[in-house]
Parts: sequence; C-alpha cells; structure tokens
Amino acid sequence: MNHLEQYIRDNKKLFDEEPAPGHFERLQQKMNRKSRRTVAMRWSISVAASVAIIFSIGIIRQNIGSREVLTTGCENTDNMKLCYIDKMNAVAGLIEELTQDFDQWDRQQVMIDVQNIIDTVESDFESELPEELSDHETKSILSDYYRQNLESLEMIVTELTINN
Repeated sequence: MNHLEQYIRDNKKLFDEEPAPGHFERLQQKMNRKSRRTVAMRWSISVAASVAIIFSIGIIRQNIGSREVLTTGCENTDNMKLCYIDKMNAVAGLIEELTQDFDQWDRQQVMIDVQNIIDTVESDFESELPEELSDHETKSILSDYYRQNLESLEMIVTELTINN
C-alpha cells in the first residue's frame, strides 16, 4: 500500500471537518500577494522589453545611417553607373552575409532577386532614354533610377536586419 493512501485512511476524519475560522480569509490574502508579485513581474518584463526595443531601434538607425553614406557621392563621379553598381555589389555582399543562416532554398531565392536588381542596372537603360533630353535631365533620371535600385537592395538589408 502506498504511503499516501495510508495517510489518507488514517486521517480520513480530518478531511471531513470544516476548516478553522478565518481560513478562507488567509487564503485570499495569500492569493492577493501572489497576484501583486505577478503584476510586479509583468511590469518588470514590460520595462525590460521596452528597453530592448529602444536599444534595437538605435542599432537599426545606426546601421541605416551607415548605409546612407553608400547612396551619396555617385552623382558627381565620372561614371555614375559604375559607382552605383559598386555600391550595389557592396550591399549584395552584406545581404549574402545576413543570409548565411537561411535555408539553402530561401537564401538562393534572395540572392537571385538581388542579382536581378543588379543585372537590371547593368542593362543598357541609358539607350532607352529619349535623345531630346538635356544632359542634366538625363543625368537626373539615371541618378534616380540607380538610386531606387540601390535603395531596393538597402530595404532588403533592413528587413533582414530587423528579422534577425
């Protein structure tokens, strides 16, 4: 026979008795103390989570700020297209690093998309612009076109940074 069963049989009459006066009040007080601890614990966790979020936002802004340096300076170079392609390849390298832990299939899909963006810029888009445009207008259109493609790659980096 089990010790618990034996104890129950020996003390069966005690289980049938009513609890001592004030028992339920003491039990309620203990339950209230536990709920205060729970509230304090939840509050502490909320504060810690808020601090972690603020810290993460700071890191992300710092990373975005360092990437903004990549988007400046190409408009005044001799070969704007080559400058933007170099910057895109640098961002592609960063994307490749950020996807190291990805599933092989997912990583391949991301890198194919990255390469498609770079290939689009490397295409002969300049020849599709009308010849009637001034040099300034042509340069402005090309600059916007290259910058938008670079920003597309930077958005991929931002999403990967946030999700990692």
